Amino acid sequence: MTDVEEAAGPGAEFSSWRGAVHEVVRALRGGGRVAVTGAWGSGKTTLLGEALDELRGGERTVLRVTCADADRAHAFSAVAQLLAAVPPEVLTALPAGWRTVADRLLRRCADGPAGRDETAAVRLAVAGLLGSAPGFLLAVDGVQWLDEASADVLGYAVRTVAAPRLAVVVCERARDGRGAAARLLGGHPVHVPVPALDVALTSAAVIRHGLPHRWATPVHQSCGGHRLLTETACAALARQAPDGRHALVVPPAAVRAAEAWLAELPAPVRATLLVAALARQPTVALLERAGRDDAEDQLRRARAAGVLHEDPPGSVRFTARALADAAVSLAGKAERIAAHGALAGAVADPVQVVRHRALGRRDAVDQCLAEDTAVAAGQAREGGERKLSAELFLLAAELTPLSRARLRLERYLAAAGEAAAAGDSDLARQAADAVAASRPAPAEHVAVLLAVVDSHSQALAGVEGTLERCRQIASGDPCLLAAVELRAAIAANVSRSDPDAALRAATAAAGLARAAGQPRLEAAALTMRARMERVLRSEDCARTLGRALALNVPAHADGIGNSPQYLAARHAVFDDRLTEARTRLTALLSLAELRGQSEDLVDIWRSLAEVEARSGACARALAWADKALEASLGAGLSLGPACYTAALAQSAGGSFAAALRYAGCGERAAREEGDVLHLERNLWVAGAVRLHTGDVDGAVSAFTQLARAEDGRRPADPSMFRWQPDAVEAFVAAGDLGPAHALLQRHEDAVREDTATGAAWTRARAFLLVRTGDTDRAVGLLRQADAVFRRGGLPVEEARTHLARGRAERARRRQAAARGAFQEAADLLAEAGAVPLLATAREHLDRLGGNGRPGSRPPGRAELTESELRLADLVRGGASNQHAAQQMYLSVKTVEGMLSRIYRKLRIRSRTQLAGVLADLPG
Repeated sequence: MTDVEEAAGPGAEFSSWRGAVHEVVRALRGGGRVAVTGAWGSGKTTLLGEALDELRGGERTVLRVTCADADRAHAFSAVAQLLAAVPPEVLTALPAGWRTVADRLLRRCADGPAGRDETAAVRLAVAGLLGSAPGFLLAVDGVQWLDEASADVLGYAVRTVAAPRLAVVVCERARDGRGAAARLLGGHPVHVPVPALDVALTSAAVIRHGLPHRWATPVHQSCGGHRLLTETACAALARQAPDGRHALVVPPAAVRAAEAWLAELPAPVRATLLVAALARQPTVALLERAGRDDAEDQLRRARAAGVLHEDPPGSVRFTARALADAAVSLAGKAERIAAHGALAGAVADPVQVVRHRALGRRDAVDQCLAEDTAVAAGQAREGGERKLSAELFLLAAELTPLSRARLRLERYLAAAGEAAAAGDSDLARQAADAVAASRPAPAEHVAVLLAVVDSHSQALAGVEGTLERCRQIASGDPCLLAAVELRAAIAANVSRSDPDAALRAATAAAGLARAAGQPRLEAAALTMRARMERVLRSEDCARTLGRALALNVPAHADGIGNSPQYLAARHAVFDDRLTEARTRLTALLSLAELRGQSEDLVDIWRSLAEVEARSGACARALAWADKALEASLGAGLSLGPACYTAALAQSAGGSFAAALRYAGCGERAAREEGDVLHLERNLWVAGAVRLHTGDVDGAVSAFTQLARAEDGRRPADPSMFRWQPDAVEAFVAAGDLGPAHALLQRHEDAVREDTATGAAWTRARAFLLVRTGDTDRAVGLLRQADAVFRRGGLPVEEARTHLARGRAERARRRQAAARGAFQEAADLLAEAGAVPLLATAREHLDRLGGNGRPGSRPPGRAELTESELRLADLVRGGASNQHAAQQMYLSVKTVEGMLSRIYRKLRIRSRTQLAGVLADLPG
């Protein structure tokens, strides 16, 4: 599954980097040969320095040589550096002949050529020096710039002084160790590529610089995980103090750094990269058609430099968007115009032909080209390419003569609408600024301002000022005011979690739209009203939704996620009418794939993930959640919703550790964006997972936040947001019965016991009864809840109830009954693919001896749960309890308890034993 934040906890960014450092250190301590490789600015020198720092003061004497491009012209320059680094007492102890050679070399004119006799003497002297005592470590940084004479001498020494007497590490600017590093080291050296930053590690860098978390994805897309580019971009963005709501633009400092990288490539290679950067989907064939006859060879050089990905033959993809921007910025205007002209004659897509014609124009305005560009924009819109459509409408407006002001305005308005649909706030704002400068009519001004609001997805905190401005501009126009009040309703729900205010605004919007004779707008407003009525448990909900559906507005008219058809599917999800929900959502998915927006697809995929998780198809839930997350990352959408769904799916069928990472990511993203709705949902999943993993304190902390947030609000429909039963279980587990009783009393009239939502509350009451000693009654309630879940086709919830019954039976010392309940749970969870809870069920069986008694077979990895295995691997890698707790989102106390269980299962007593035992474990 897409791992949006492997590095969510403190020290996580450190983990991947430290792994590479430790690999270098481990190999060198054994006297091995190591090649560290990476692209320009990837951190090779830094990694080498950290590895050498760890080795200094040990048994080996470090001799470090640093090469530069200019050194290649000077014979023996690297060897001279090496000799200068040798301690004087070591040189003094050398035989007289070798010492004489060393002295001559240190005084030698570096510009003179190396003679054959001289080379032979230096070979013997350096090899003798490096082999004269055990424990030398030779480090060569920038081996690609090693002068020829030094390469010969050092290569000879490496071949003749065997390991472990001599350890050698070299750094090479390359993708692999097959170049200068391989020639110097020979044999099969340990290859350690410098790890790039993935989205997760980029996220850690973004957070470290105090930037909004949601910028991790655009920073990664801009910098491609390249360490120098990422650090440069983050530092520059931090100086700008962004508010996190505007679209990220690659900072000029990062582009300048990328320009320095490209400047090392020959001019013909850069010219080919320019054409590739300007093409939307560049291929070798396209570049050749555009006049780059030697494209294949030139691209090979770019790949070797790390500028392009090692994609399948024929494809061309930059490793970082900043590199594509740099390829364009390094070229002059005439070169760019020529490249666009060549591409216009080479691409097959007629929309792209027009795009290149427009971008390669020589005149500021061109009415004929403007018309062609507007037509192409419409074609892109029909094809679902909303961002491309927005870009083309902006181009069409700019190409339109000033004398046709009305047409220019219409095209800017179209660009704003398409940018809103694409979720691109930067393009929306460009269009809005152009419209505002043209003295628009109130309807046009309001429309473009609302497009900017819509482009921000869930990040609606702070839009009240814009909406109030829209109300003033609307000046009593019911149609305009209806559109404004609809956005006010959405903002009240998402940003303030105030369903009463949202209901008032939605009701006002529906009345205004009806008065204005706008059925599309009325349907959207009635849908929002019905959504809030459901939250507030109003009996009018079904009738309001029926009115919205009766207007027969196509689902895609104003965004599928805002349609009554989608809300009807969501209500089926809330009511656990899962077959109906799946049918409705599948039909909407087909429409969204054809006509919808990125956000529509994400909403539907998220809902399908929820349906499959509830119905026990955990693998399918993970697949849908992954699609939603990938699309959110790719389109720059708010991460709070997608991370919540990913956490939910992972808690069902993936791993509890991953679920916590996603929930943590979603919580931070939602908090930054003022998205209270998904902040609370991510807290719920985090609390539930902590409860399942035994971190009761962490669970209580999360659920206490949710309980406080609900104070002062009217209790919402518990079927829409099902956190309370889990909260009761957590409070009971912590022995804090007061909040548990309060939650039960607050919601006791809100649910029917014969529904799945009611059955969850029944199970929660059973936990309280077990705690107070009334286990007989608790078991009866659990059997009652179990029957409801079974009728509803909810196997994971049914299994959870069996687990609770097993614990209750064990509490009244009925071991056989407990074993039977745990086995029923395990069978259901195995069939559903609910991996995390299945491990819990098997652990309960192990304790009872129902799945292999501890003494019946040798301990193996299969004895450990997924969380225990992860902790064991962290501890084996040297993590302290504190660091492991941070990595796993657990308390230190929970880690200590889990470690004790691991020791008991593996029959060991210490961390030292654990490191040795894990490597030999079966399973």
